[in-house]
Amino acid sequence: MDTRSWKVVVELRRTANITHAADRLAMTQPALSKRLQLIERELGTRLVERTSKGITFTPQGEYVAREAEKALAHMAEMQRTLLTFQDHRTGTIRLGMTNSFVRYTLPPHLRAYKGAHPGVDFSVSTGVSSEIVDKVERGDIQVGFICGDISGNFSRLQIGSEQACLVNSERLRLEDLPERPQISYLSDPFATRMLDDWWSGHFRQPPKIGMQANHGDTCLEMIANGLGYGIFLSPKFFDETRPLFRMPLFYKDGRPFSRSLWMIWKDKHAEPPLIGRFLSFVGGRLNDGSRARN
Repeated sequence: MDTRSWKVVVELRRTANITHAADRLAMTQPALSKRLQLIERELGTRLVERTSKGITFTPQGEYVAREAEKALAHMAEMQRTLLTFQDHRTGTIRLGMTNSFVRYTLPPHLRAYKGAHPGVDFSVSTGVSSEIVDKVERGDIQVGFICGDISGNFSRLQIGSEQACLVNSERLRLEDLPERPQISYLSDPFATRMLDDWWSGHFRQPPKIGMQANHGDTCLEMIANGLGYGIFLSPKFFDETRPLFRMPLFYKDGRPFSRSLWMIWKDKHAEPPLIGRFLSFVGGRLNDGSRARN
């Protein structure tokens, strides 16, 4: 098994869902399913069983997943050690970020960095912010990009902020929300808590969840077809040419309902000049605050 195969097994074990694992690995679902079949064929045993609720790992699969985690941890440690022997102008930087960072924020900055440092490559993993925090703290990635003031044992630099907004197919009053169907899509526990706190500050009854979407783009399509309204914590999802009603949201006391965007890292992983140089470069381009430490 190669490193990519180890990651497939580990993500499948963490998510118990092929679609979610494929999203986090930036793969299509058919590609991930094919890779899983190749792994099972190579090992000569079935690793997972498919059920109506997702997948379950066989005893053999559980064993392989544990060994794959060990192999990835060993590889990460070896890569960290090798960085100290390099000339610090070549190497791979392991990044983790949410889908919104991948799609809308970081690509031009990574391209600019690559132009200045052609010997540097990037390994990018995606997930919700709480997962990115876990990966930084475990050392799976060296630099993370997250949304929201999530606490943890890491250093951080604020690189922006986003104000939440209400989206609907037609004009909608705030006071009408409890009686209208909401299309929910948030999967990050921290983001969900933020939305719950905002909601409870305005309304006594809970929202009327009409549908659950697995992605913001899916949620937008449902909204555009008049199936309900949505609340988005990031305005980056919206195409300015799309004729949808949007309303910036505020807390009851008038403060914007917003969240901060952060670049995070562990100081011990930033010691090699390869990583320190990247932090300085991207931080200088995106910095919207000051460095802080939890």
